Amino acid sequence: MQISMMKFRSSLNRLLTAGMLATGLVAAGASAQDSAEDPNQRSPELVVVPLGEGEGEAHFVVGQMAWGDVLGLLNQLQDQPSERTIEVAQTLWTARDENPPFFLFELARLTAESDPAFAVQAYFLGRSRTMYDAARCLDSSALDVINEASAYAGEEVVQVIASRPELTIAAIEQVIESGSAFNSQASPWWACSFGTNAYYAAVNEQTLSGDEWLIVESRWPSVQQRISTNLQNNLTMMRDAVAAATASE
Repeated sequence: MQISMMKFRSSLNRLLTAGMLATGLVAAGASAQDSAEDPNQRSPELVVVPLGEGEGEAHFVVGQMAWGDVLGLLNQLQDQPSERTIEVAQTLWTARDENPPFFLFELARLTAESDPAFAVQAYFLGRSRTMYDAARCLDSSALDVINEASAYAGEEVVQVIASRPELTIAAIEQVIESGSAFNSQASPWWACSFGTNAYYAAVNEQTLSGDEWLIVESRWPSVQQRISTNLQNNLTMMRDAVAAATASE
């Protein structure tokens, strides 16, 4: 069973070798072309992270930009000196369509204090794209990645969302109107590898063909429609809540 990475990122960073992580984040997000015959073929591996004396260990799926890889890259980003924060944020936003949407939560965390409106926009773009990636996984347990990944945005973003509903409304409106929830070019593998099927494939050293972890592309439009409906329902709920609160004042 995979568990949260928050308390032992440094341990994973030591265990992930340079061969598992791309030197550049954009290049990493764009990689994972495995074969001309089946570009969605994946060969997951397992990294075991000791949690400390008497605390057991955690297992993470890595390989070809899997869940463990994005956590390792996040650790590298968060090791950057504070004077590079603006540069890192700009890079993450520029590469938002190439990188896994997981990194939009880090962008939201970095900008929550300086630009809360932008942070909320990054958060909801990341969440909608994460929903889309997870919904295209054959393994339904991968859906747990939505809340797990979103939590990396941090408490300050949560507080902004709770206290500034107008920012949430604007962010969801932007995602709906632009259709940007479905513009990511990154493979959904990062989300699907969070699920139990990828974990057991790594344990058993199995290679997964594309049709063993990803739903067929002909079903993607129906997934998009479900997510679009979900976003619209959330937008309507937020608008109604704000209107009711305004009317009661």
